[in-house]
Amino acid sequence: MQLKDLRPRSIKTRVTLFILLIFVVSMWAVAFYASQMLRSDMQRVLGEQQYAHASALAAVVNSDLENRVLALGAVASTLDRDAMQDARALQSRLEALPVLQSLFNGGVVALDANGTAIADAPPSNARTGVNYRSLDYIATVLAENRPVVSAPIIGPTLKAPGFGIGVPIRDRQGTLQGVLAGVVQLDKPNFLDRIIQSFQGQTGGYLLVAPQQRLIITASDRSRVMEVLPPVGASPTLDRFIQGYEGSDVFTNPRSVEVLASAKKVPLTGWYVAAILPTVDAFDPIHDMQRRMLLATVVLTLLAAALTRSALRHELSPLLNAARALANLPTAGEAARALPVAEDDEVGRLIASFNHLVQTLNLREESLKDSEARFRNVMEQIPGVAVQGYAMDGTVTFWNAAAEKLYGYSSSEALGGNLLTLIIPPDMRDSVAAAMRHMAQTGEPIAASELLLQTKGGGRVPVFSSHALLKPPGQPLELFCVDIDLSDTKRAQEQVRQLAFYDALTGLPNRRLLGDRLNQTMAASKRSGLFAALMFLDLDNFKPLNDAHGHSVGDLLLVEVARRLCTCVREMDTVARFGGDEFVVMLGELETDRAQSTTQAAAVAEKIRTCIAAPYQLTVTHAGHPDTLVEHHCSASIGVVVFTNHEGSQADVLQWADAAMYKAKDAGRNTVRFHGQAG
Repeated sequence: MQLKDLRPRSIKTRVTLFILLIFVVSMWAVAFYASQMLRSDMQRVLGEQQYAHASALAAVVNSDLENRVLALGAVASTLDRDAMQDARALQSRLEALPVLQSLFNGGVVALDANGTAIADAPPSNARTGVNYRSLDYIATVLAENRPVVSAPIIGPTLKAPGFGIGVPIRDRQGTLQGVLAGVVQLDKPNFLDRIIQSFQGQTGGYLLVAPQQRLIITASDRSRVMEVLPPVGASPTLDRFIQGYEGSDVFTNPRSVEVLASAKKVPLTGWYVAAILPTVDAFDPIHDMQRRMLLATVVLTLLAAALTRSALRHELSPLLNAARALANLPTAGEAARALPVAEDDEVGRLIASFNHLVQTLNLREESLKDSEARFRNVMEQIPGVAVQGYAMDGTVTFWNAAAEKLYGYSSSEALGGNLLTLIIPPDMRDSVAAAMRHMAQTGEPIAASELLLQTKGGGRVPVFSSHALLKPPGQPLELFCVDIDLSDTKRAQEQVRQLAFYDALTGLPNRRLLGDRLNQTMAASKRSGLFAALMFLDLDNFKPLNDAHGHSVGDLLLVEVARRLCTCVREMDTVARFGGDEFVVMLGELETDRAQSTTQAAAVAEKIRTCIAAPYQLTVTHAGHPDTLVEHHCSASIGVVVFTNHEGSQADVLQWADAAMYKAKDAGRNTVRFHGQAG
């Protein structure tokens, strides 16, 4: 076998790999299914065994706890009112009962009806005289007159982890006289340790858990005694056990070890015994089987590969000989020769078909060259559409006559130059370069859009630019841009906008644009809390001018009034022609105080009134006659409203200003009146 036969493009290699893939996938599918079924069965069997052990251990723990309750109860039944009143005798009596001290490694203590210790065995625990009513289980015995097993706690006297068992001491009439309590220290050898160690195997372990406190009472691993379990939600399976589930399950324990756990409740206390076994130990036989299966699969795979390749070499040798002949065909630019047909079989018919295909491709290549020449000629001469071609680094490869006219560069100047420096403005170059890099990496052309590009003279021209990414076989990618000049369209759009929103005579905003700006001013007032003002002006002496000199002179006056109004306000304010000889001035962003805003508006209104009242020198031009100078005196009646957004609608504001203007006219004209002003 030659190494070149192993290359990925070899038919033998591909077929061999395909067969091996089917073989390996099939074997591993079977192995996976078998291991999963075996794991499931083993988990069920081990779970049943563990649950049986946990149940037995829970029964032993429950029995030992009951024995201790009974032992305390038996001693408590021998105590009466008189015994509880003689502390010294009671102390001696407790010390004389070593069986209780052997049952409770933390000692035994007698407490009176108030929960105060009056006798303690052994006395070295120093509990006599201490009140223990604050302990839940002591308080429960005193309150409910029944035996109680406490939750695991840190003892207030011994300062060590443990739990207590308390039984009531009653007199002959059943009246509660006190409590007899036994203490089990968990940090010292105790009966729970002996029980758990008696059940301990080679692997895994046991836990005794107080679910209400989420606390480990004792464990095979002594380091886990009094360990607090994670909070609710950290482990759903652990929460399920704590909520009372009895059975087996697999989960990751608080020490991040996957274990098979079985739990059984201790009836007397509500605690539960948990038997745990790491799954790495539980399922080790499965892992060993998988390793053996892997080894067998590798050996069988190699054997199948050798046999498959040998069979393919024999069956495909005629086809491989034909492939070598095809590989020796002449390169581009030379005449293609027909391949010899050795036999009239499948391979022979394949080669004959290939010979026919070569002949067809030669004809198509000639046709393609002719079509490409015609296409480039059309692109060179097409009028009104600028077409440019670029390499992926931005180098210009094509530049038609329309591009020369649009951008000012001749074809000889543009070819070989770079797109970024020729027609892309400096502020766009980084984004265009990034888009071209993205296009080169992904093969996706830049999206069509309107752009403002740069001409040779440094000006800007608006174009609608579309892009096509060509991928010639065996050649680098090439981008073609088709740009259409939008200059005339933009000018037409601007003219339409002017006609729609501006007065044709004065160039001021018309009523429509005034409404839009009034809405904006009211919205801004709502956000900022600043007042605004709107003035409604009507010229007082306009009609006589029209009657005496004609409308053309009246138009001159209106143009001059518009100019004077613009000089009296800020750039941010609005001067609009409302219609005829009526004008509107809107002042925005005054003050947050109405009085101050009114003062500002009054000052501007007075400035406007004075400016409008100045004499007008109007030059009237007549075709074929000398220009005539017309002097005219005109004043204005001005109505003003100071407002905020919440005081009324747009129509209300205009109506208030209009009403104030009529008050100014009624007051003798050439004056200013405010909305709400008396007189």
